Amino acid sequence: MLKHVHHFMNGGFRSLLYRFFYFFLAVSLLIQCINLITYRISLHYFESELEQSYKKSLSNVAASLNSVFTGMYNSNFLLSLDSSAMELFSDDFQVDAPEKYAHVSQTIRSLNRIRLMSDYVDSVFMYKKKNNLVISNQGTFTGTEFFGKTNALEQYSEAYWRQYSPHSKPFQILPPSRSVSQNGTYLLPIVQTAIAEYRSNDLYVINLKIDPIIQALIDSKLTPNSKLYVVDDNRQLIASTEMYGATPSDIEGIVKQLQDTGSPNLRTRFQNEDILAIQTNTRFIFKNLNMIALVPEADILASMKDMRYWTTLMSVIALSLSILLSFLFSKRLYAPIRSLLAKISPAAPPTTNEYKLLDHEFHRMRDSMDTLHSNLTSMYPLAIEQWFVRMLRFNRVPDEADIQTFLQKCRLNLQHESFAAALIRMKYAKSFYMNYSSAEQNTLHVHWVNQLKSHLPAAYQSYLLEMEAGVFCILVNLPHDAERQELSPCFENMFSLLRHDENLHDIFVGVGNVHRGFDGLQQSYLEAMKSLWRLSPLDNKRIHYYDKEDEASVTILIGTKEEKRLFHLLASCKREELFEELRTIIQNHISVGFHDVTIKELYMHLFVIGSQVLKHKDATLPEATYREYIRMIVSEHTVSIDGLSEFITGYYDKIMDTLQPKDQLESLVFKPYIDTHYHEDMCLEGLAEKFHTTPNYMSRLLKKELGRPFHQYLQEVRIQKAKELLAGTDLYIQDIWAQVGFNNRNSFIRSFKNVEGISPMEYRLQYSVKAQVKQS
Repeated sequence: MLKHVHHFMNGGFRSLLYRFFYFFLAVSLLIQCINLITYRISLHYFESELEQSYKKSLSNVAASLNSVFTGMYNSNFLLSLDSSAMELFSDDFQVDAPEKYAHVSQTIRSLNRIRLMSDYVDSVFMYKKKNNLVISNQGTFTGTEFFGKTNALEQYSEAYWRQYSPHSKPFQILPPSRSVSQNGTYLLPIVQTAIAEYRSNDLYVINLKIDPIIQALIDSKLTPNSKLYVVDDNRQLIASTEMYGATPSDIEGIVKQLQDTGSPNLRTRFQNEDILAIQTNTRFIFKNLNMIALVPEADILASMKDMRYWTTLMSVIALSLSILLSFLFSKRLYAPIRSLLAKISPAAPPTTNEYKLLDHEFHRMRDSMDTLHSNLTSMYPLAIEQWFVRMLRFNRVPDEADIQTFLQKCRLNLQHESFAAALIRMKYAKSFYMNYSSAEQNTLHVHWVNQLKSHLPAAYQSYLLEMEAGVFCILVNLPHDAERQELSPCFENMFSLLRHDENLHDIFVGVGNVHRGFDGLQQSYLEAMKSLWRLSPLDNKRIHYYDKEDEASVTILIGTKEEKRLFHLLASCKREELFEELRTIIQNHISVGFHDVTIKELYMHLFVIGSQVLKHKDATLPEATYREYIRMIVSEHTVSIDGLSEFITGYYDKIMDTLQPKDQLESLVFKPYIDTHYHEDMCLEGLAEKFHTTPNYMSRLLKKELGRPFHQYLQEVRIQKAKELLAGTDLYIQDIWAQVGFNNRNSFIRSFKNVEGISPMEYRLQYSVKAQVKQS
């Protein structure tokens, strides 16, 4: 961990590793933000539910109050049924005679019945201002006695009631006041200046108890510290859960804010704490009241304490896991880039910006690829020429898939399926070698080659191939129905063009027929070679077109049966039987009679059999052997029987020397050789050359024996030897990688890490620690 922190402090934040880390961390933080938003949404949902619950509770309280006030309103009509009460309530009624006391007694009974109608009613009385007389459910009192002692209220003195005048509304709910006579209990006066439809200057008052209303408000509290208020439109307090405490004057400010905003709820501060104010309006028969609940934010948060605890805990855990997983994912994602950087630029400093480095390396590689592509494009013509040369020289037609692959790579599109071949042999005169230096000879040679290329048939795709020094082959791709005579003017022009230098060289041209496909191309090439045999420096003829009559003039005595026997004997490396069969064939030809063309025909036939065996065994011979073959075929000199026998015998010997070790390779064991010579500069091609086989065949044999590719096994052996030297010696690492066969330090360290997962130095230190622990 300290290593990564040190890396970061030294500029590692520019590295892709830390960018990956920041990316994953940012995603994790985004998820945390989403969780926080989810929590806030849950909190808002809880507050909404709380608000709806309070509205329901306040509505229930309002319904209860409405029932009480409706009962008080109905008591007015009940009292109107009492004629004595109605007469007593009249302005003209004077209690000045004993007979009128009966009306007072009847009114007291009626008022007492109204008192008993509801538990909310504390007292009921009539106040006759002219007589300063109070008739209540408790009896008859003077105004001074009643308002000063029996029903003394702090806010409403006798003078208040004497000066009270009727308003436009006959029913009024006055603000509550403490009762002096009841030890500070709050009472709520309901003043009426009319009974039924009869109005009077006298007052009919019902005092309601506030305590039941306060208890209803307390019972409606949904959180411990909530405060509920009932206020009228004039912002005067009617009832509150805080009635017997210090009644806050700020409630008027909250009511004003609610009225100004017109919103049913409001967030504000009350008594130095954040609250949620919830309001619901209630319209009674003769009064509008506002039911207000003040819910502290602390209560809301406290009710979500468990949720907050688990949310916080899970957030901390999620954040910790996010940081850990971000680091692990970043390291895992960065591993391929680190491996790529180690291969592209092992010496890159740890604070390198990988984007810039990779971009630079990719641009460099792309430029290199463009350069390579340009170079390869310029080499396509040469590659095509060499491909045709090998096909004709070795008499081996590749598979159709290989042909198409090669043509696509070289961007070669053959327009037709048929080919015609012509061979041109230039025989240099003695003056050419005597009068010109080597540089001048090369200059003339290049000039003549350019002349030949410039006079190729323009109507068809044509290629000029240099088969051997002074021997050229012209390949023409043309339709199958084309006539060979169409090419005659071209060859005549070439001949006449180069003929004027006859003091330097002589020209011989042999032309084959038109044949289909690449097999036909080889046949046309052989026909051109046979045509070339029939030209002699002693004759004036220099161009010969192959004809069927040429075949009729040659007698070949190798039948199908003899050809198959030679093929199998050569493929089986049965030397004695093969050479005995070869001598029999040659003797049979000698008994019939030979001439130069027949010898060359037999020579070619025997050479083709050897080529077929090599193709069958997936083997090849040095190119020098094929060059010797070409020189003998196109030579104008006579080939003797002895020369034929010597060359073919030597040729077949080389084939069997190549094939015989290859057959014996199946029984050889290569692992001990590799384990012994691992420190040498060993490669697959070198092993194939040592055991006289091809690299592909050697690769298959090694993989079969070792169970894995040769290069992988060799690397594992070298790494194992290096581990032994690292653990058991004090040799320097540069000495160790040289001793186990690596070419340079970087390849050794890279290979060691790929196999062991750690560097050589880390391995040595790890082994040293283990050794110390073991000794202790």
